Amino acid sequence: MTCMLFLELSVVHTVAVCASPTDKDLPDKNEYTKEEIVPIEVTHVTDTNKLADQAKRLPPGPTKLPLIGNLHQLGDLPHRSFQHLSDKHGPLMFLQLGSIPTLVISSAGMAREVFKTHDRIFSGRPVLFAAKKLSYNNSTMSFAPFGEYWREIRKLVILEILSARRAQTFQIVREEEVALMIDFIALSLDPVNLSELTLLLTNNIVCRAAFGKKYDGGGGVYDIMCESEELLGGFCIADFFPWMGWLNKLNGLETRLEKNFRKLDELYENVIEEHLDPTRPEPEHEDLVDVLLRLQKDSNQAIGIDNEKIKAVLTVSVLVNR
Repeated sequence: MTCMLFLELSVVHTVAVCASPTDKDLPDKNEYTKEEIVPIEVTHVTDTNKLADQAKRLPPGPTKLPLIGNLHQLGDLPHRSFQHLSDKHGPLMFLQLGSIPTLVISSAGMAREVFKTHDRIFSGRPVLFAAKKLSYNNSTMSFAPFGEYWREIRKLVILEILSARRAQTFQIVREEEVALMIDFIALSLDPVNLSELTLLLTNNIVCRAAFGKKYDGGGGVYDIMCESEELLGGFCIADFFPWMGWLNKLNGLETRLEKNFRKLDELYENVIEEHLDPTRPEPEHEDLVDVLLRLQKDSNQAIGIDNEKIKAVLTVSVLVNR
């Protein structure tokens, strides 16, 4: 199995690890080998000698075109395009995706170097157009910049949300929803679309674990989540050409994103209000919102947890687990 990472240099655009190295982080080397990763810093320089020296240090990669770089070499299935190009240019490959310099790593050994040996150098986070909005200004573990806040929110999520104890708490939820799906299939007289049924199963499990109840198509929650996923995973010109972000106003993406965000925010507001209602029956197990509201009241927390941060954690927890 091939392990593939995409690392943006200096601003970072990646699905796995991001890099924003500084001079003090860079090792004193002028070349790279297959056994190690040499972090590359890409900066805007006017000195032609420095520019030539940086070009020599870049890993191999396909020829790029002016302005768009290597974007034209990515087809409808980008992961296959990356694999095809890496087979030709090696496990450490340089691509220019628009104005974003990017490393593509398709070797398990080199990926290990990124995650372990050079993890601090490659610890930055991309600022993506849709993700910034839907994560409430990058307030989540997935999109927050590396620093004190990121360390504290990561600690909170690991201990309170992703722990083995928490996963076992919702085992009964998973078992009940799977049993309901099997019963539905068994009783159905018509052909069943298993793809849609599996997505609905996942949606029900995640909603019950996060919100304390499932939404059987009511309120358009399923559609809101699907739209959020499309926005997060879709093409946005500002992610590759930051200076062209104004085009999102013309192509309708900004309006579409704002509409989805308002619906998502309204959903979270309603869920939080329901959990704060003093007449709400005492649940058998805490759901994710219960946990976050409890932590919000804990004065011993290293970081303040307001409703915006609760919503941000909910966004990532719900969408990532779908």
